[in-house]
This record gives sequence, C-alpha cells and structure tokens, in this order.
Amino acid sequence: MHRLKTLACALALALLVAGAAFGAVNTGNASFQTYVAMGDSLTAGFSSGSLVRTYQVNSYPALIYRQATGMTTGFEQPLVSAPGIPGILRLTGLFPTVISATPGLGQPLNLNLPRPYNNIAVPGATLHDLLTKTQSTSANDITDLILRKLGGTQLQEGLALHPTFVSLWIGNNDALAAATSGIAIEGVTLTPPDQFAADYNTVVNAITATGAKMVVANIPDVTSIPFVTTIPRFLVNPKTNQLVLVNGQPVPLIGPDGPLQAGDYVLLTASAELAQGRGIPVGIPGGTGVPLSDTSVLSAAEAATIKAHVAAYNNTIRTVANAKGLAFVDANATLNDLATNGISIGGIDFSSAFLTGGIFGYDGVHPTAFGYAYIANLFIDAINTQFGGQIPEVDLYPFIFGPLPNQTAALAAPLTGKAIPQATGFVFTPDARRSLLQSLNLPKWVVDGTKPPRKPRHNHG
Repeated sequence: MHRLKTLACALALALLVAGAAFGAVNTGNASFQTYVAMGDSLTAGFSSGSLVRTYQVNSYPALIYRQATGMTTGFEQPLVSAPGIPGILRLTGLFPTVISATPGLGQPLNLNLPRPYNNIAVPGATLHDLLTKTQSTSANDITDLILRKLGGTQLQEGLALHPTFVSLWIGNNDALAAATSGIAIEGVTLTPPDQFAADYNTVVNAITATGAKMVVANIPDVTSIPFVTTIPRFLVNPKTNQLVLVNGQPVPLIGPDGPLQAGDYVLLTASAELAQGRGIPVGIPGGTGVPLSDTSVLSAAEAATIKAHVAAYNNTIRTVANAKGLAFVDANATLNDLATNGISIGGIDFSSAFLTGGIFGYDGVHPTAFGYAYIANLFIDAINTQFGGQIPEVDLYPFIFGPLPNQTAALAAPLTGKAIPQATGFVFTPDARRSLLQSLNLPKWVVDGTKPPRKPRHNHG
C-alpha cells in the first residue's frame, strides 16, 4: 500500500510538472485566441525578392503566434511553393558575385481556405492600400493572392475574423518606393504626411473599436538599408574592394547631375550599370563617361525629403500608439543601431551589411530568416511590456546554427558574415532589379527605368 501511495504521489508530481511545462502561456491582458497580422511585405515574410513558404513559415507574426499560444496550427498564411512569387533571388556566380531571379513561379498552397488568412499582409501595400484596395491593379500585383477577390480590403478581411489581437506594421512602402526607385515625388512615390496621418487614425480606430488589443511598429529609415547604402559614391576596384585613387584622391562616380556629392546614394541596382562602365569617368579603364541613370541614384536632396516624410509618419504612429495604449516597436531606432553598431549573438556578429551581415537577404531590403526571428522578439518584448505578459522570446539558435533535431527552420544564405567574399564585387542583374521593383508594386515607368512624369533637377549648391 505504501508503495502504491508513493507511486501515486510520483505520478501526480509528474503530471503537475508536465502541466506547468505545457500550460497556457501568460500573455497578460492580451488574448491571441484570434490573431490577425496586417501590413506589407515585412509582415508577409517576404525575403530575397520573393513570397515563398521557406520564409513565410517563420514570418514574424507566425513566430509570435507560436510563442504566444504554444501551437503550430491555426495561424493561416497565403503560402507559396518554391521558387516563390516572384522567383526568389539567388546567387548565380561568385567571381564576381552575381544575383539574379530564379526562373519560374511558385504555386499557392492554400488558396481555397474558406475564410480570410490570419496573416493578411500584402507585399507592396501602402497604408492607403490597406484601407481601400480590394484587388490587383496590374499583372505584377499579388494582392489577389492574399485577398483572393473576396470583396474586402486588407482591413475589412482582417476584421471579418473578429480578432482578439492585431499586429500592424504598415507605411514602409509609403517611403520605400522613393528610396528603391531613386525617384522622390510627393503623391507618386511618397505619401503626403497629412494623408498618412488621416489614414493611420482611421485604420487604428477601426481596429480598436472592436476591442482587439494591438501592437504597432514604426518605419525604418529606408536610406539605411543595404539597397541604398552598399555602393559608395566613389569608384571601387572590384578585385580589391578598395577605392580607386587618382593623384591620391578618390574618383567620384558620375550621376545624372555630374560627379556625385556628399549625401548622394548609389542604389544597389546601379551595379549592373557600373559593370558596363556607366558612371565611370573616361580615362579610367572601362569608363564610358556616361552617367548613371536617374533611377540608380538617390540625391542628397531626395534622401532628405524621404527622411522628413518618414519622421512625420513615425510621429503619427507614436502619437496614436500612446493615445490608444498600444504596444509599440521602435523599428526605426533598431535598424539605425544595427547599421551603426551591429549585434553579437552566440559569438557571431550580425550587421546591416549587404550579403555578409546576416540580417538582410539578397534584395538588400527584406530580412533573412534570422532577421525575422530577431524582429519577432522585438514585437514580443513590446507586447509583454504593454500588456503584462510573459511570452517567451523566440529561440534564435536554429536561425544561427541550423535546426535542432526534430525542428524545421527557414534558413538560407546569407547567414553569417563569413560566407560571401566581398572583394570580388557583385552585379545585381537587371532581371533581379525588375523582379524586386515589380514586387514592390511600383509604377511601370519606375520598373522599366523610363522617364518619370516629372522630377526636379538636383541642386547640390
């Protein structure tokens, strides 16, 4: 009898421990019973120029859901088979490094889900799109893949699920289009700040009116992403990765308005033009004297305009978050810190450097799997702080060193700072450029590199 009692006590203790280990996650006064994620490509899990299951399964909303609920099912996304839509960017050469788009398109994997997706984010969407757009407007627009012509906007479809919790990270494309196209035009590639403020208030008011709790994030400085910062404004020897000096002085590249000046940026897409001698003065081996195209350069004046718009957008987001009691993620400060200082995790250094930093994928705009896991933890920390929860952070180990036994993780180079030789130069091919810009739903004249409807000349003083 004593032995039976001892066995019973041991079994009860084991069940108690098991119950504690597998019990409900403490989410404070936020409920993830029905979690809906709204936003753009960053929320969709878009990476290396593509919407593809490899990365979608570990989008930051999917990671938040798994951490907050302990469940791996129930959070539905518009998954796409390899090679994704558009075909994911890949390395097709190392000497020099060549980045091009994978031929072909993936296929939707759960297109017939009989309700809206939990992750309703649409790559390329602006804030106004979230509020007003119901279907695709061009052949390269993948809105229909997510909204599926159900008749609602992203906001309406998300609210139709009667969410208990909503994450909202929107507004990146209201400024990103200007940075990636090299064309900063108010009302065309930049959303007027007054319109942004009105739309943002409308969206948040509609969500909070349902009683759902929320977390929001502000907009990174789009002039600090590798797409904008990787290529210097001076000529670099691709074999040594060192500045070319003439009479001891670096040689400025030639832009649409002459030699590039301090504060001007050369976009990643300029690499293909540089490989053909464009932007390089006559007299330098391979130089043609033909200036870089307008869509490959972001002038100091354009960069300042974009920064001012982002600051205004972020002021709106912070003000609304404070007024409504929303959890808030300062993505702008985080990206600036990464660009300046980087981070070290598990003895491995990560930074915003293109190809070698481990945080950004091959398009120089969107995060790697590790980058999305890191972002998920920023959101989790903000949610815990605002709503008094104890949601555990995402274990970053599988995203750095590879999956543990019985685990799966979306891992793809570049992962650490050791994989790709930088001294060989690189070419971001025209097809890679076109694929990326189309995925951002930019105007056809931007994608084609033709003349904009209007663009003021730059005054460098």
